[in-house]
Parts: sequence; structure tokens; C-alpha cells
Amino acid sequence: AHESVVFDIAVNPSNGDVYSCTLDGVITQWRIDRNVKRAQHLRSAIQTGPSGKGQCLPGIGCSDSGMEDTPVNVRKLFWRGSHLYSGDEMGSICRWTSDLQLEMKKEYFTEIWSLFVNEDESVVYSGRDNDIVIASIPQNPRIDDCCVQVKGNLPGRCPVVANSKDSSIMTVNRNGLNIDVWSTEGKAPSKVQTLEDHDMIVNSILLSKDETLISAGWDAKVNFWALGVDGKYSLQKSVKVDSYINSMSLSEDGSVFACGKSGYIAKINHK
Repeated sequence: AHESVVFDIAVNPSNGDVYSCTLDGVITQWRIDRNVKRAQHLRSAIQTGPSGKGQCLPGIGCSDSGMEDTPVNVRKLFWRGSHLYSGDEMGSICRWTSDLQLEMKKEYFTEIWSLFVNEDESVVYSGRDNDIVIASIPQNPRIDDCCVQVKGNLPGRCPVVANSKDSSIMTVNRNGLNIDVWSTEGKAPSKVQTLEDHDMIVNSILLSKDETLISAGWDAKVNFWALGVDGKYSLQKSVKVDSYINSMSLSEDGSVFACGKSGYIAKINHK
């Protein structure tokens, strides 16, 4: 599939196309053929350094202009609405159409380890192992306009998720063990709550459709936090698994897939 390490994948829920990103800056679009259980390669694009445009790879019907710069490691992908967002090691966040045409490239100047875009695609949250950056996404972005309007910063580290229903943000705090819940309803974000139960570094947090917060990491347990009527989270249940957890994903039926060492994947139903 790729000639380099695959860092992340994202799925277009409207047609099931899968996008993958790698150490060599390549973003690839795949179409799953369920009849033969194989993926068809549709097209690829390269994300280049800060001054590069990042265009489709030549030889597959796309322009090869703007590829004179060195490709960069693309670490995170995120699908929202009809767009694919990608973040790289140089601090750039790009927005692509479903057929990998570049629409926007913004420079954040800090390596992107985590990426989240709100539902109306007006705000992007990104972070590494220090602060979380909150920035606006222009309504009609231009590729040549690389300036970013930063709305604020939060002390914390990746990963990060947001709840558009109550304008809250959930981040892992700087010690890596606890989860901070922030409200963004005021002029500046304010901390609402800190969730404490993990004994080791938290690597992944998710927010389900019913607003259950799910967290997991090096302590080999998956925690489910229920949102109460008072707007505060409480630990609903904790599931012990047979591996540390690096990442998680949610299916349409609410199942949690938790991924760990040596190909380990656990399926958990939180209902």
C-alpha cells in the first residue's frame, strides 16, 4: 500500500473511501471493494513543506505543479463534512476535497500530533505534547493565504476532542494521566472539570454520539465517562484489556475498537 510507515487513516462516511497518510508525505485514497475484500487505489497526493502547494501525484490525471519542495511527514488525518484535513510535522494543516484537490494550507508552526475540526468547520483544534491551539478556519480559504487566526491556547497535550452541543473541549493535561474538560462559551476557555482514573499515559480519547467520553492508554484499560444532567462527567465503567492502547475508533453501532501491541485489537460495546 505504502513504501513508508502509515501514521493515520480517515474514512469518508458518505461512500466509505479510506484515506491513509505516511512518513514520506503521501496521502492516498482507497475504495473498498467488498465483493473481493480488496482496496482499489484511486489517487495520491503529496503534502510538502510550508512553501509548497501540495498537489496530486503525477501520472494519475492530476497536476504535478508545486511539488518542488520536500515532502513532510503527515501525522494526522481527520474527516469532517465533505473535506479531509491533514496535519504534518512542520505544523501545516491542509484541507482537501474528496478527490484530494488542495483547498487550504495553514501554517501553525508546531508539529501536529492531534487534529479535530468542529461540525460546521469553523474551528480547528491541534496540538502536540504541550499546548492545544484553537484557530479559526476561513469560510472561503485560499491556498496562497497561509496566515492563521489563532483564537487561543489551552495548557495540555494531544489528543483532543470537542463537543459542539455544549461548546466543550476535552484534552489530556500536561502530566498525560488526566483529562481536562474546558468550556468555550465565554471570551476565554475555562476549565470545568478534571477526570482522574488512569494510572499511565492516555493515548486516545473519543466522544460518542450519545456524548459518552471514552479514554484509553498505557494502563490497558478503556474508560467510559457519562455526561450527567449537571454537565459533569462521571466514570460509568472501566474495561480492562490485554494490551496497552495506542488508538481507538468508533463504529456506527457504537462499538469501540481499541488497538494495541503486536496487532492487538479489542472490540467493546459501551451500551
